[in-house]
Amino acid sequence: MAKIALLIGVSEYGEGLTGLPGTQADLERMQRVLQNPQVGGFDAVEVLPNPDRTRMEMAIEQLFSDNRTRDDLILLYFSGHGVRDDNGTLYLATRITAKTPQGRILTSTAVPATALQGYMSQSRSKRQVLILDCCFSGAFAQDMKAKDDAAIDVKTQLGGEGRAVLTSSTATQVSYGKEGVSIYTQYLVQGLETGAADRNDDGQITVDELHEYAKEKVQEAAPTMQPEIYAVREGYKILIAHAPQGDPRLVFRKEINERAKQKRGKFSPVDRRALKFRSQELGLSDAEVA
Repeated sequence: MAKIALLIGVSEYGEGLTGLPGTQADLERMQRVLQNPQVGGFDAVEVLPNPDRTRMEMAIEQLFSDNRTRDDLILLYFSGHGVRDDNGTLYLATRITAKTPQGRILTSTAVPATALQGYMSQSRSKRQVLILDCCFSGAFAQDMKAKDDAAIDVKTQLGGEGRAVLTSSTATQVSYGKEGVSIYTQYLVQGLETGAADRNDDGQITVDELHEYAKEKVQEAAPTMQPEIYAVREGYKILIAHAPQGDPRLVFRKEINERAKQKRGKFSPVDRRALKFRSQELGLSDAEVA
């Protein structure tokens, strides 16, 4: 069983699309946490910054098809612009993706979500995680709807169980804030790296736990954003990382989060003194609790 990841980040674009310089930092953060043997423990993490369409689609196809087995865990992460054509079909923008003077997307310069769905469905791997941190990311799931059913039919449209799709926003929301910085990726990495996404304290972080943590933190920072997860049965429980057991930083962070829920995010002077005492009790420095 292998754990293989492909991380794609696009910060530069053609005419009509704004740059997203923060995507390159997103790639570095995701690469760090997935390669960490104490956290993600992935066997291979390929980073693909600013590819053109051919390079991007080829890398995606190879990710899902190259000597994969049923038990391999395949993770694809995309940070950049998601764009839609006149029919509402989602595309992942590449560095050459551009708009016409009339504002229409040149779809020949971007990778269609339908192609991605095809590669996922044809793969031998039955443990697949797709993370879309882009505008209109929720449209990926919309495109998977059965024509006669308003519900999302992930099982039918993705061709198998054991798959999970995490999206940073709904089909109508913008995913990036000022200067192209993604708060969604920020909290994905935080949940993994600190172990805070381990909701049941069993030392393991599953896809649904990671989603719950990131969604909660994102909505605290940007209440209008609605990260979503689309999965079928086993897909929710794909093990994506390990969380350190007994780490005092993790213990302290969880205690802060629990107190914040109880106090609705408003700490009194008494609360702050209690947290300060607790951090000292755990032997944490000011830098570790900042």
